[in-house]
Amino acid sequence: MNHEIKIIDMFSRIFELLLLNLLFVLTSLPLVTIGASVTALFAVNLKLVKNEESYIIREYFHAFRHNLKPASISFLLFITAGTLFSFNVILALRSTELLFLITGVLSLIFLILLGVYALFYFPFLARFHYTHTETARQILHVVQEKPGLFLMLAALNIPVLFLCLFSVQTLMFVLIFTLLIGASGFTYIESLLIRAMTENF
Repeated sequence: MNHEIKIIDMFSRIFELLLLNLLFVLTSLPLVTIGASVTALFAVNLKLVKNEESYIIREYFHAFRHNLKPASISFLLFITAGTLFSFNVILALRSTELLFLITGVLSLIFLILLGVYALFYFPFLARFHYTHTETARQILHVVQEKPGLFLMLAALNIPVLFLCLFSVQTLMFVLIFTLLIGASGFTYIESLLIRAMTENF
C-alpha cells in the first residue's frame, strides 16, 4: 500500500513539474519577463519541496505578477552586465597587452561574483523579498555557514553553463530540454538545496 502511494506521489509530482514548466515557457515568451518567470518558478518549487503548495497555477501567477517589475529589471541588468564582462574576458584572451589582461582578470572575477549573486537572487526574491543589499548579505552568510551545499549548488549549474557555451548543438539541447521539463525540474533540485541552506533564515 505504501509502495503504491509513493508511486502515485511520484507521478503527481512529475505532472506538477510538467505543468510548472508549461507555465514558465508561456510566461517567458516575451523574453523580457524571463526574470519574473524564473522567480515564479522558484516561488512554487520552494514550497513544493516541503509539500507546502497545492494550488500551483494560482501561486505561480501570484508570484509572477508580484515580482514582474523587480525580477524583469534585474534579469535585464544581469544579462547586460554579464555580456559586458564576458566581452572583456574574450578581448583579454585575444590580446597580449598588460592592460587588457588586467581588465580581463578583473572582469572574470566580477563575472563569477555576478553569477553567484544571480544564482541566489531569484529564489531569495521569491521566498524572502529581499532587497539587493539584503540578498548580498545573506549570500555571504550562506556561503560561510553552508559551504558544502553552496558548492553543490554551484556544481549543479556549471555543467549547464558549459553546455550552453560549448557549441550550438549543445545549446539547442539545453533549450529543448528546458522547453520540455528542464526548467521546472532543474529549479526543483535547486530548491531542495536552497531550502536546506536557508532553513534557519
